[in-house]
Amino acid sequence: MRRTLAVAAMGALVLAGSALAANASSTSAPGHGEPEPNRSVYEIALIGDMPYGDVGRTQFPRVIDEINADRGISFTVFDGDIKNGSERCDQPMYDLAVKNFGLFRQPLVYVPGDNEWTDCDRANNGSYDPNERLALVRTMFAATPRSFGRRQLTLQRQSPAYPENVRWQYGAVTYLGLNIPGSDNNAPQFDTSGKQIDGDQAEYTARNAANLDWLDKGFAAAKAARSKAVVVTLQADMWTEPTAHFADTKKKLAQLAIGFPGQVLLVNGDSHFLTIDKPLTDAKNQVIENVTRVQTFGSDQNHWVSAEIDPRDPEVFTFHQHIVAANQPSYVSP
Repeated sequence: MRRTLAVAAMGALVLAGSALAANASSTSAPGHGEPEPNRSVYEIALIGDMPYGDVGRTQFPRVIDEINADRGISFTVFDGDIKNGSERCDQPMYDLAVKNFGLFRQPLVYVPGDNEWTDCDRANNGSYDPNERLALVRTMFAATPRSFGRRQLTLQRQSPAYPENVRWQYGAVTYLGLNIPGSDNNAPQFDTSGKQIDGDQAEYTARNAANLDWLDKGFAAAKAARSKAVVVTLQADMWTEPTAHFADTKKKLAQLAIGFPGQVLLVNGDSHFLTIDKPLTDAKNQVIENVTRVQTFGSDQNHWVSAEIDPRDPEVFTFHQHIVAANQPSYVSP
């Protein structure tokens, strides 16, 4: 079911058209026709935080089926969390994600979430070493320069150390994916006595520096390509506490967006309800108006959102929510 958004979930500001452009470039899927440069319209699907638990594993295939049935979708971006935060980080969870991603008719690009690595040290997750789980994620999800899906995109990976950070060009839009998860970006967390109870300072510091560098390089590539827009996908909801260790990312995004002549779309998951808003501000707390955020459905809301991209539109993006009818609960009147 497609509906052009008229109101944003949870009181967020909705924009019925908000930035991005397109024509499929040499990085498009093999056999995928290339739209006419800077004129053709295409659409992308945005999902994440699924499947969560047994209900999610029943409902997620319906999301896949709907996306596959929509012939206007050029590719899907998954913004992290292949399971919920209370399930064990055992091998079958990762195997299932690879299987599910392979079912997509068009390409799917994956960005890591906290539930598949940073949170795996929880006892109910199996008390795994998060760095070991991240190494597994890199091996299983980022070992080749190709996306998932029956058709595939060619991706540029940042480095052997951070292969999960990706970039690709699709027409007049530059796309970036970064490993910036919830749980405060895997930075150290402390209890009231000052004892560290979570996180990893060395891991966070090195990856944070790599992420900031990847943002710089991505926007430089977008300017070189004369892109109409940049799409940045990461997992964390950087405006839900704790937020201290997302400050560098938000500052960098603000600096780069202010210096970019086109539109910027930030895609994140983590909070599990659909939001479309403009949360990024400058040093004077002024809204940076060329930046739009889409926070995707997730958890017990197994639906999807899409962005229609028209390079002739100054705002470039128009957003649509897709409510999977079979995944709706039975409502009880208040």
